[in-house]
Amino acid sequence: MRIEVETLDSTQVKLEIEVPAEDVNEALEETYKALRTYVSLPGFRKGKAPLTIIKSRFPEHINAEVIKQLVFPAYEDALYDEDLIPLTQPTFDPPLDQLKITENQPLVFTATVNVKPTFEVPEYEEIETDKTPINVPRENVAAHIKQLQLQSATFDPIEEDRPVQASDCVRIDWTCVIDGEVLDNESAQDIDVDLTSEDYHADLVAGLIGMRIGETKPIEVNFDTTHRVAALAGKQATYNVTLHAITKKHLPELDDEFAKDLGYETYNQLHGVIWNNLVEEERILQIEKQKTEILEQLIEKTNITLPDDLVDQYVQQALQSLHKQIKAQQQTPEEAGINMETLPEELRRDVIQQTKQNWIFDEIADLEGIYVSEDELEWEIRRAAEQQNRDAKKYADLLKASNRLEDFRVQLQHEKIYQFLIQEASAKKSLIITG
Repeated sequence: MRIEVETLDSTQVKLEIEVPAEDVNEALEETYKALRTYVSLPGFRKGKAPLTIIKSRFPEHINAEVIKQLVFPAYEDALYDEDLIPLTQPTFDPPLDQLKITENQPLVFTATVNVKPTFEVPEYEEIETDKTPINVPRENVAAHIKQLQLQSATFDPIEEDRPVQASDCVRIDWTCVIDGEVLDNESAQDIDVDLTSEDYHADLVAGLIGMRIGETKPIEVNFDTTHRVAALAGKQATYNVTLHAITKKHLPELDDEFAKDLGYETYNQLHGVIWNNLVEEERILQIEKQKTEILEQLIEKTNITLPDDLVDQYVQQALQSLHKQIKAQQQTPEEAGINMETLPEELRRDVIQQTKQNWIFDEIADLEGIYVSEDELEWEIRRAAEQQNRDAKKYADLLKASNRLEDFRVQLQHEKIYQFLIQEASAKKSLIITG
């Protein structure tokens, strides 16, 4: 088979493919014989009709069958021989419904197709990331333990008959009402409130000052637009408050008894575990930051062009999947918080970045031999199942049934590639300021 490759651009090639005449004749003979075995013609027993009559009676069927036998296998062989990875379906010239098979003549056609481009991965040392050793100061540990101490505080009612003062703690019921509707999630009963804490809105604290035990009153609270609770952001709420008690807060001593109440043997053990946990949290945050830095630089330093029609195809697939998901949840895009005007462009950016990452990581995997073995895959599935309190075999079966097993393997492979890149990347230079 003759193959000639014409590169149209970095992501598109035209393959001129010539199937030898002997292969054409062989395919014709097989088609003639197969056709003769199952067609019935007047005056001839089944399977005994002359080939000349078969050829004259069924030329279109014979032509279509031979094209089916020869074109796609020849096209796939050409891709393999030329080490090309197709990204889209090919366009044939002439179109397959116009391609004619001629006995004793080679079959010649062209296939134009988008292919995965070739590119050079940058030197790993060119990538820089923060490798500063993790350091959690003792004061951070102390602040964390202080929060645990505050959470363990007790509140005892005071006997004095007086109004609430700014330095008090109070035990109250409150009902949060916005536009005439009670918000159950923002209402509470028998809640202890420390008026000196910054956790409570200044309007609420100001309204509580001066109240007396047994009193009920509405307090207007105006939330700004950046409030962390979406239902309250930018709203004016009425808190109908009932004061049950003015209380005094008691904090537990930071000693072994305090540690035992939290499930530890000694205070030193509590301190050590918390310090280790905070270090681990910082380590995880650093790794995520390193991964982001490395990926941004890899994409920036690698010259890759994506075919527009491939990106369009991926975007349309993502949009269709999203529409199905919204429909299944019986929501409108607005109810789901989706802006359909900006979404296509957002998806396009995501598709381009994700595709480039996949291609770059595939290249690194091939260059460095970074793969996930079956034993590693099985072990990671067991580990993931344990973290979710699930049966490992059932979890593996679920991944297979939902066609997510390969995605799981790719995710593991990408994690291994990130580990490799973090190790190989250069340490980002610290900015040293001298006075």
